[in-house]
Amino acid sequence: MNVPDKWRPYHCSDYYRSALAVSGWWDVEGQCWYIEPAERVYEDPVREFLVIGRPGVDGIEWGYRRNCEGLWAHYPIENEFRVIANSVSDLRDGYASGRIIV
Repeated sequence: MNVPDKWRPYHCSDYYRSALAVSGWWDVEGQCWYIEPAERVYEDPVREFLVIGRPGVDGIEWGYRRNCEGLWAHYPIENEFRVIANSVSDLRDGYASGRIIV
């Protein structure tokens, strides 16, 4: 899948090249879309943040920051961004294994 032109400033080609852009990552036990399919990805223009999913706790979202490399978590209570993975597959594998925690 190609990156839509409007999302090119987000360096999200790893997501659009992955199967996760098609099927997402739904956790049955947690009842949460950890990674959304591409049709549900959205931009928060104020934060310049392309949201691709969430861990399901404390309003945290993860995605891509405009003109920044890697995947980021946004912590709304502190209004803070933290880089959490180099790619969407690294995020999925790291969160599933417990290596990435929020």
